[in-house]
Amino acid sequence: MLSNRLKTLLFFSFIIICEGQPINNYNGNINMYYISKLSDQSIINLPYRIFSLNIDHQNDDIILKSSIAAEHQIKKDTDFLSNSSPTDFNLDLRELYIQLFTSWGEIKIGKMIHSWGNADENSPIDILSPFDYYYTFETGVDKKLGIFSTAFDVYMDKTKLGAVFSPIHNTHRTPQDDDDFPIKLPTSPSEEEFMNLKGLPYEIGLYLNRSFNFGDISLNYFNGYDRLFNLSGVNVYGAGADLSFSIIDIIYGFRKTEMIGIGTTLLLGNIALRADAALFNSKDKNDTDDFNSRLSSYQPQIYDSLKYSYPLKEQARYVQSTIQLEVELPFDINFTGQFFHYDTLDYSSDSLPINDDISIPNLEISVDELDPKNIFTPGYGSQISVLTKRAAIISLEKKLLDDQLILSLSSIFDIYNNDYSGTVPGSILSFESTYKITEDLKLTIGYTKIRGDKNHPLGENYRLYIMEDFSHWRTNLKYSF
Repeated sequence: MLSNRLKTLLFFSFIIICEGQPINNYNGNINMYYISKLSDQSIINLPYRIFSLNIDHQNDDIILKSSIAAEHQIKKDTDFLSNSSPTDFNLDLRELYIQLFTSWGEIKIGKMIHSWGNADENSPIDILSPFDYYYTFETGVDKKLGIFSTAFDVYMDKTKLGAVFSPIHNTHRTPQDDDDFPIKLPTSPSEEEFMNLKGLPYEIGLYLNRSFNFGDISLNYFNGYDRLFNLSGVNVYGAGADLSFSIIDIIYGFRKTEMIGIGTTLLLGNIALRADAALFNSKDKNDTDDFNSRLSSYQPQIYDSLKYSYPLKEQARYVQSTIQLEVELPFDINFTGQFFHYDTLDYSSDSLPINDDISIPNLEISVDELDPKNIFTPGYGSQISVLTKRAAIISLEKKLLDDQLILSLSSIFDIYNNDYSGTVPGSILSFESTYKITEDLKLTIGYTKIRGDKNHPLGENYRLYIMEDFSHWRTNLKYSF
């Protein structure tokens, strides 16, 4: 029997294929992927898209665009002990929206992936679509999630005005307690520990783009709740009037954040310079009244008496920027370099009056270290900000054999907080070769080495040190149609 989800996807596909005019365009790929650790050759069991299909159907000034993917993950040895289903993939309707062209511009309604910013990757302005952290090392839209939204674009000579609205709070896809995933969040809270958002959790974005002979300049504005959760505060509960066995209830939430961004692309002969910068103003809107209205997330039938509330009321302003340089070097080598910078301009919060070390799941931290500023995590911005506050990124690409063979070398250098040693504390080095077997069939072999200094001031909590075991080699056979 087909699942209800599969029936729905097939129904949409049937409409796309059968209604109106014939299909104008379709394409996709079949992807066979293998990845294993350098340390012990064990398979890294992460999900990947084994099949993707994009269908565009046009009828006069209306286009129906859709993208469907099958995400595959190898079953564990013991999976059949708890689930007898042989299915090892999930269907994902990544995009499905209507695009209407008018005399003044275009309108798009539905589930879609948005792209903002001028830098190819790591743009702090490119925040409309959440990230899928399972696809951190992919590029472009492959590492993004679609959101249900409405978008307007208005064209006026060399000026473009745009607006995006979504009535839904959209968050990143963050793996929880996944041993194979290299980037870990500091904690894995349960749903009961979250504070509900107030009112309609809408998201709105506006942008203005102006083209010139030398390139273009853009201004961006966005307002929405954070993509990543934050520590919002704590409540202390007791059993009735008895405080002898009180518990501390950790409460999480999502800050409200505004972003103002500016970007540019400059074309100077065979040199392209791209830059994006964004200022974020973030505020936790949960207050004492909100905390007082909560029940305990741990055995509320027993710990039914709220004794104290300590909302943090976080407020922060932070800035992120990315500068990208593209140039063709001798021997037809394409060079792309980036510099990424992130800094917290100011931060304020209430304190947590806790005298003893407390146990927060997956967060090993003492009272002396429990300064909210130390565990502040930006809820928007570039994906690379989870690794470092300052990075240099270099990519080299060379095509051989009439473009049948492509060799690429890329590296990420953490250049933040290196005063203690005077050297680069961490890096990610990747080499990849792609051979075009036929016009539609490509074989890619890649190697990635991650290094992190265990003597870093963060010690074993330094992210690149944690990620060292994710060093790997991979193969990818992709057929495109």
